[in-house]
Amino acid sequence: MKAQSYWYRYLLAVGLMGAIANLCLGQGIDADVEPGASSPKEIQIPTVQLNPTTPSSPTPVSSPVTIARRISNEPADVAAMNQHDNSAGTGADRAVPTAHGNKGGATPQTENLPLDKASLLQIRKQQLGKPEFRGAWVTRFDWVSPNAEQMRSKIVQIMDLAKAAGLNAVVFQVRADASTFYPSELEPWSHLIGGRDPGFDPVQFAIDEAHKRGLEFHAYINAMPCSEKKEGPSDPRHIWFRHCTAQSNPNWLVYEGGKPAEFKEYWWLNPNLPEVQTYVRMVVLDFATRYNVDGIHYDRIRFPGPKVSDDPWSLARFRNGANPKSLNYNEWQCENITKMLCDIYGAVIAVKPNIKFTAAVWGIHDKTRMPQGNDRAIGYSWTSSGLQDYHQDSIGWTKRGCIDALIPMIYWEMGDKKPDYDELLAYFVQNAANDRHIYGGQKVFNDVEMLRQAVATQLVGGKGTCPFTLMRVHEKGLIGFYRSAIFPDDVPTPPMPWKTQPSKAVVLVTVKDQKGMPVLDAYVKTPGRSDVWLSSADGFCAILDAEPGSNVTVTAEKDGVGRGVSESFNAIPGKPARVTVVLK
Repeated sequence: MKAQSYWYRYLLAVGLMGAIANLCLGQGIDADVEPGASSPKEIQIPTVQLNPTTPSSPTPVSSPVTIARRISNEPADVAAMNQHDNSAGTGADRAVPTAHGNKGGATPQTENLPLDKASLLQIRKQQLGKPEFRGAWVTRFDWVSPNAEQMRSKIVQIMDLAKAAGLNAVVFQVRADASTFYPSELEPWSHLIGGRDPGFDPVQFAIDEAHKRGLEFHAYINAMPCSEKKEGPSDPRHIWFRHCTAQSNPNWLVYEGGKPAEFKEYWWLNPNLPEVQTYVRMVVLDFATRYNVDGIHYDRIRFPGPKVSDDPWSLARFRNGANPKSLNYNEWQCENITKMLCDIYGAVIAVKPNIKFTAAVWGIHDKTRMPQGNDRAIGYSWTSSGLQDYHQDSIGWTKRGCIDALIPMIYWEMGDKKPDYDELLAYFVQNAANDRHIYGGQKVFNDVEMLRQAVATQLVGGKGTCPFTLMRVHEKGLIGFYRSAIFPDDVPTPPMPWKTQPSKAVVLVTVKDQKGMPVLDAYVKTPGRSDVWLSSADGFCAILDAEPGSNVTVTAEKDGVGRGVSESFNAIPGKPARVTVVLK
């Protein structure tokens, strides 16, 4: 009860109780490796002559931008994997063969691919004309500025570039580190934008500019970073000052060695804590409710490393009733991220059912299921992977239905040593459940390699591509090549029938005690299933895969609080049901 009272008071203090009541309770380069910030020069948009049947040479860009960028704090394994960069933009004639077998690719579908550009172009022509996700990441470093007019200009130029490249979607960053690039009552303006209202809503402006050009707008949100400043944020409205200090109980930061983990690109929030899970859900729900976006895109949706978090609050939950599946600690940490994503998905689709959820995830999901060995011509044993090193079970998210598409950050080419883009993408395609889409997240290489990866993506069953970043495509002079060779026709993004014609029902549950207070970590169950859902800090949990039926009930119980059963309801696909369970 003490923890529940704390959270209730916190919600009242920040003015979220009404939002929860109305929206949740039914009452009324991650891109993981990001470049250092710099100020781009004005973007020059190339003029592209379209000829789908005879792709032209890359159109030169007048006064090309030469923006000096670097990879900050690049993980050692990523640096090693990119020793063979193949980074020149235009002018390459042949792709690099694999180190093992000297082949055109590393999968049965791609091993016989030709290496010359002309032959790859002919294969690509045969793949055109059907829906495909043609996106690109746009980071905060590409457009944010304290100068309002510069921001407007950059946004317009970026959307012009996206259209010129033949894209049909932009993955556009709107939030970085618990601060925003849009007006919010929950979080302060980012210091990158000057820490104040710029006099207009930059994100609404970007959405409007994208939609004017027929581009889907996927709002790119850094989920778990708390602050990108080593000294911490300066704005007193930031959650840092309420929940990340030595006096905070619980402290919302991840711990390592019994104290907040060392600063690594960011100070990181701890998804093991129900308070953090609920807070992130409120932020995403607030944004999705207020903006007409096509998608929500998570980045940094993971822990910062394999040894976190050993904080006392996480350990207490793990040992005292918040582990109904009897998982080991690392599995339990993975489950906490998945649970948070399930709750966000359910809360958002109840008010905006068509929003698509995507995530930038580690490019190697589980290295133990890849070819083994430390010989980099054949094996992956030397690499890091999402499951083992970042407690990120992205494939598990597809099984639970809390994500619509994964964008694994496969920032490696298809040739030379491991990792291989096509082999890793094929793993995600083969293991994703419920027909969820896989889009290849790419590093920007030269023209022939980007063409080969586009071809390979379709051959292994991927539904599209997303290079990191649109500005890097431009900087390497590839905008014209994209339009003339890779995306010469206009197609929509691929359909998601589980959203338009769902077969499962969504049930949004709120658990309370007899005094009307939210109950944390209650066990929520549905008849005929052994699955257990846990209620969060505000008593909320989302069941995303309930079987359709009439006169359905939900039960909840918690030791020391009581047990309860909901009123009966109809579980109907496409119509989320909201129910309350009172424990007595």
